[in-house]
Amino acid sequence: MKIVKLMKKAYNLAEVVLIIAIVGFIVMLLFKTIRPSYKAVPLAYSRVFTSLEDAIYNSYEKLREENGIFPGANGRPDPYKSAQRLCELIATDPMQPDGGGYINTLFYNCGENFKTVPEYITSNTFNEDNMAFMAANSMKFYISPLQQVKVQNGVSKNQIVTVRYFIVWVDLNGKKGPNSAFINKKGVIDIVPFIVTTRGTVLPAGYPTTDTRYFSAYVQYPLDSTPLSSQSRTYYDAQTAAFDGKEYPFYDEFSIRDSILRQHQGTALEIKSFSPQSHGYDKPCVLKKETDEPLCRVEINDRF
Repeated sequence: MKIVKLMKKAYNLAEVVLIIAIVGFIVMLLFKTIRPSYKAVPLAYSRVFTSLEDAIYNSYEKLREENGIFPGANGRPDPYKSAQRLCELIATDPMQPDGGGYINTLFYNCGENFKTVPEYITSNTFNEDNMAFMAANSMKFYISPLQQVKVQNGVSKNQIVTVRYFIVWVDLNGKKGPNSAFINKKGVIDIVPFIVTTRGTVLPAGYPTTDTRYFSAYVQYPLDSTPLSSQSRTYYDAQTAAFDGKEYPFYDEFSIRDSILRQHQGTALEIKSFSPQSHGYDKPCVLKKETDEPLCRVEINDRF
């Protein structure tokens, strides 16, 4: 009887140990799944992308209705004052009665103390001094001076288009680490760039365009094609599949990629260690002749 009782106790103990091991394994997986580096940061990217798109779109439309000019769009604009004006347009000033802007802020520095970050980020030069504003969700925004790049238009090798743009950098998780625009050992960044053109378009840029943890995209085929859209893929691959590496700034600013990347080689905008899965056009996007306009376009997947 004693032997039976001891065996029963040993069996029960083994069960407990097994259960503890299983629970511990599940908790480990759960922690790995939800830790900020892999879950919260990419989710925050999706949200801020939408917020920035809305702010730029509303600012652009408001200026158009008022017969105003988007910062840096015409003439020979001052690169720094244009960046300050962009800041004023998109951020809400808590000290003003009407607030202005479209992104609510906890900290606002778009006034006379406004400072830009360097046009070419080669180190983590983001600090409280050059922060444009902090959003109500604690994300920190930094803005570069107005820049421009010469783009060879895809319909003609002799047609060169000047594209003017700002880079808006966003620290997705505020004071939490790693506070870097450069890839770390975990393969993530939390200070991410967006290109804002003077035509009011927000373009993804840098490392997140190659990582579907941040967001994904697909190719919208012409209406007479079946199926109408491609599978979900990285933004970089979707651009390749839709445009075959060509750029059509007159027709679709979402085609612009390589011209800006070449201009920012050696900076935080440069994409490293990425092997594209797409090579050449998707079949429904192939042009009949080189002077055709692009048949396809890139669409970014719904982010919520």
